[in-house]
Amino acid sequence: MKLAIVGAGSTRLPLMLASVAAAVRTCRLDSVDLFDVQPDRIRALLPVGQALAAACGDLPPCHVAPSAEQALEGADAVIYTIRPGFEAGRARDERTCLDLGVLGQETTGPAGFAFAARSIPAVLEYCRMAARSNPACLPVVFTNPAGMVTQALADAGFDRAVGVCDSATVAVHALARRAGVAFDDIDFEVYGLNHLSWTRRARIDRRDLLAEGLADRAFLSGLVPWGIDRVASMGRIPVEYLYYWYNAAEALAAVRAEPCSRGESLVGDNARMLADVGTLTQAGRTGAAVVRYARYLAGRNGTYMQYAKGEGPHTQTEGPLGPTDDADTAIAYLQSQVGGYAEVAMELLAGRTGARPRRMALNVPSAGTLPGFDAFDVVETDCDVDASGVRPRPHAPLPPEDLALASRVKTYERLAVQAIREGSARLAVDALVAHPLVDNRPLAEALVRALGLGEGLASGT
Repeated sequence: MKLAIVGAGSTRLPLMLASVAAAVRTCRLDSVDLFDVQPDRIRALLPVGQALAAACGDLPPCHVAPSAEQALEGADAVIYTIRPGFEAGRARDERTCLDLGVLGQETTGPAGFAFAARSIPAVLEYCRMAARSNPACLPVVFTNPAGMVTQALADAGFDRAVGVCDSATVAVHALARRAGVAFDDIDFEVYGLNHLSWTRRARIDRRDLLAEGLADRAFLSGLVPWGIDRVASMGRIPVEYLYYWYNAAEALAAVRAEPCSRGESLVGDNARMLADVGTLTQAGRTGAAVVRYARYLAGRNGTYMQYAKGEGPHTQTEGPLGPTDDADTAIAYLQSQVGGYAEVAMELLAGRTGARPRRMALNVPSAGTLPGFDAFDVVETDCDVDASGVRPRPHAPLPPEDLALASRVKTYERLAVQAIREGSARLAVDALVAHPLVDNRPLAEALVRALGLGEGLASGT
């Protein structure tokens, strides 16, 4: 199998390559082609990724492709992790929303629309390029907002496309660790949309792991510290991003009180890390580059979502690594961080090849399995994955309050994807009016103007 990674200059490339190396045990990979419009980012991070991968498994031959066409030629699967506009685009989108009094989070907030307007046309073009040499190529969507990008691909006829997100099963993995059982042995149910989903079931035979977890306040305080009482009474566990919906006013106030947004902080942090790691790898100091990257990742992970909860600061720190200069210690830390999106993607590939059939939470068309959603609506749900395909599992009716919120957000997503497809600024306004965090036509019009959606959509860019 040939795997291509488009957008391989992502700061998570080393972790991705480690997941690829680990997956070789169950999923045959002959080669990995890496492409990014900023190839220097790949060249800086690749030695770090290779060093980490060596500790995790056997990395297949990796090639830095000089063009997207060469990377995609004959690819059996493509992971899309592109970021048109780069970190500066995210920072600009988030700040624009905040200045207008709206949460700017790049996936759940209206800034996600601006991101989608840049990413959807680009991913579609790459998918068409890949399909020319292999119509059976499997598109795997990391690119945010993953649910909307996958919806756009499905609407365009790429019905094999799958959106992946590790946040969908964070609760199930936590319940597995708490009970001392294997994730693969759990019968679980996840329903909703990307970054807006709930875990309603987690059982092993007659043992109800979800009920046990909901009764354990110490466990819940570590999983959803912003809503222990609410979650315990709900009888289901929301994905962490629901904080932005359940506590929108508090999140907005906390973010606006910070000197910079998450996106703004990452502009400088990422640039400094890439420059440092690039200099070290060019000098042949791979061990020092590994340490620098590990410190960066520890700081980034340690500040995740703090800015939205008034728990600043959210500038980079050395986190749990401290001042270590030991490459082995850094590798050990990085090994503990391997997983996430990349691991989900590799598990998907193992399942689709028949090497390891399994149950996963993925973003796919509902196919009529989720009450309240159309068959062609891309939802985040538990699926059976094997060589015959990805099959979403049927669900009982959703709790009314969950269905009301998810349905309204899906209306926004449908309109936003249509606006991008048709190049319609009018539909862009309609989409943001439907967005629960906007819900106001004059504000929606102001956001479309300020985010440049009218101009960008009208020109089809």
